[in-house]
Amino acid sequence: MTVAPLRHRVEDLEQLVPALLDRLAPGRGTTCSDDAMAVLARRAWTGNVTELGDVLQATLRRRPVGTIRRDDLPPSCSTTSRRALSPIETLERDAIVQALAETDGNRKSAAARLGMSRSSLYRKIHAFGIDATGSAHR
Repeated sequence: MTVAPLRHRVEDLEQLVPALLDRLAPGRGTTCSDDAMAVLARRAWTGNVTELGDVLQATLRRRPVGTIRRDDLPPSCSTTSRRALSPIETLERDAIVQALAETDGNRKSAAARLGMSRSSLYRKIHAFGIDATGSAHR
């Protein structure tokens, strides 16, 4: 039996996410908010359910109990990279997402915090596929 990739059946997330949370955090009653679920639904999920499990496991380190919010998701959920990133690029992307979160999405302040020009920040936001509007909540 062949099952379509997760990216072709995002509607399954409504059942998969609670089931994975129950398996990864038994008895904690952890749930996923609508805004976090919307972010998860936009992902490509090239690693299918395994990748979803990894994302939820990383999220549970930040929010072990209660309702998972959009800002609890790992930085990779704020991006839609068109290619695989090197380890250095991944660190750089995560630092940019974090700086944008800490400055409430203010790109000028984020660039200053990162020690780069605003034009470099804009270029990297585009290159890494960072959702700068979504990262303002982080």
